[in-house]
Amino acid sequence: MSNESSSHGAGLKLSLLSGVFLLLLLAFIGFKFKTADDGLESQVHRLIKKEDLLSGMRINLLKSVDIEKGAVMAVTDELSRTLAEQSRQMADAVERDRVELGRIIEQDRLTRETALYEEFNTCWSEMRSLDKQILEYAVENTNLKASALSFNEGGKTLERFERSLADLGRNLPLTVQGGQAQTLAWEALRAGFKVYFLLPPHIAASDPAEMDRIEKEIRLHEESVKESLKELEIVVPEANRPALREAAAAYADFQAVTAEVIRLSRLNTNVKSFELSLGRKRKVAAQCEEILTGLQEAVRSRKFEATK
Repeated sequence: MSNESSSHGAGLKLSLLSGVFLLLLLAFIGFKFKTADDGLESQVHRLIKKEDLLSGMRINLLKSVDIEKGAVMAVTDELSRTLAEQSRQMADAVERDRVELGRIIEQDRLTRETALYEEFNTCWSEMRSLDKQILEYAVENTNLKASALSFNEGGKTLERFERSLADLGRNLPLTVQGGQAQTLAWEALRAGFKVYFLLPPHIAASDPAEMDRIEKEIRLHEESVKESLKELEIVVPEANRPALREAAAAYADFQAVTAEVIRLSRLNTNVKSFELSLGRKRKVAAQCEEILTGLQEAVRSRKFEATK
């Protein structure tokens, strides 16, 4: 009887131990499956997040490029500044997504994605540097300001010069000196208009050597005006001298306008921003967009594998 009781107790203990072991085994297996499921879920979540970030980056990059072109082509300072700020905001959005994307890629440590991300970083750094330069040039608008100054103030002062010389020519005596005065007034006016007509090509020029050539020609015509006015002082009768003094004052004002037009034109910010925007910037932007497309394709291929 005692032996049977002992044997029964040992069997019960063994059953209990087996049951505990089985429960621990099932719990361990469940934990492993849950960990695997959690890992897969986390991986899929990161893939979706990367896809969203890359889509946003591509959209905002293209928006930034498009708006920047508007800033470059804008005809007023206010519009240039507004569009430049909008372009910067789009680029800043790309930058925020780029940083967040980098953190996820660093977690995944996938060779292909890491290589493309680093390639984009290099391209993006150059693009941001170009953006800064282009937008700074665009908002200065020196070529547009030079053109407006030449057309408005330049045109007005030259008209004053023309009217003064016309007044001077009235009632000149029919003498040799009178004829000389008419000829000198015409030569002064012709040289003044030649200066005026040389300003637009100077404003449009992008080559410093071409600007030098135009400025040299402008100086020659200015000297011609000065010489004609100086000789007029000798041959013009006293009655016509007030008109001569007004002509000299008008041309001095025109010279001041010309000097300011040349200064603004030399800064050449509109031409520089236009050339950079349609030249180097266009190529770099296309390269950055191409890299993002490649990175997006790499992420999508991983996403497909993870969800199979």
